[in-house]
Amino acid sequence: MARPQETDLSIVIVSFNTLKLTRQCLTCIQAHSGGIRYEVIVVDNASADGSAEMIEAEFPEVALIRQTINKGFSGGNIPGMTQAKGRYILLLNSDAFITAGALSKALAYMDAHRRVGILGCRLTNPDGSLQPSARSLPGPINKFLHISGLAARFPTSRLFGKVDYTWWDHGTPRKVGWVVGAFFLIRRRTMEEIGLLDDGYFLYFEEIDYCLAAQRAYWDVVFYPEATVVHLGGQSTLKTPGHISTSGRQSLGIRIASECRYYKKCYGPLRLLAAMGVEVLWNGFIRLKHTLAPRPESPRKKADASMIMTLITKEIGTRLR
Repeated sequence: MARPQETDLSIVIVSFNTLKLTRQCLTCIQAHSGGIRYEVIVVDNASADGSAEMIEAEFPEVALIRQTINKGFSGGNIPGMTQAKGRYILLLNSDAFITAGALSKALAYMDAHRRVGILGCRLTNPDGSLQPSARSLPGPINKFLHISGLAARFPTSRLFGKVDYTWWDHGTPRKVGWVVGAFFLIRRRTMEEIGLLDDGYFLYFEEIDYCLAAQRAYWDVVFYPEATVVHLGGQSTLKTPGHISTSGRQSLGIRIASECRYYKKCYGPLRLLAAMGVEVLWNGFIRLKHTLAPRPESPRKKADASMIMTLITKEIGTRLR
């Protein structure tokens, strides 16, 4: 492994009770580093499954940072970003597995395109199918297209499919609104200009915030399909048709808090009210629909819709105080 002053790439991985996945992630990096000069920094978010001990025993070359509490995605990555020495900093999920050539191709592209501040790659499921990896910035219209199902129903439409660029074959590099944080490659100069991630987000919307900050500083955010990473994680979207469990409610609350923070911080109170108002109105429609035309699942649907409306209303009230 290279000396710090020679480091091309610093790979920052946040680990939280993902011992087996973290092991596989680190093994893939070793196998597919492609001869680049790199360092790996793992930030353990107070895992209780022996992840930190496994890293110390099996990967002694990895710089391990132990945290005493789980600080989420931003709070987990920030210590690693601060310690990173590379020309580029890669935020990599512990459930994301590098494939052959991915790192060397991504760095070569960044070296050749000096205005690219943040790069995302092709994320696939284990069966090779494409995960949404290139996305347009969220807003009231995109939120309506998503929660109404129009985006999923008309994926080849440039209008309805613009949320995740589903009309496009994802075969060439493209400037996009934001890229998914499972593989999030940052140019050091970009990080120096716009700073670190915002630790006010625990989970969700932190990478969107960061991509928007980069674009406002005149850096490009690019999806690069020649680099492929297998990603096991689920999509951080609300699946309204299903029952919202206790854990689901907790994730939903975190998502709503992060989303409200994003709109208020980045655009102001009017955009916050417009975007979240779309979701409140949609759930109000769902509740009315199941009141007027009840079905066996209607009590659950109405309860879930009411809960979402309540969570959003409370969070907006907190943000606008």
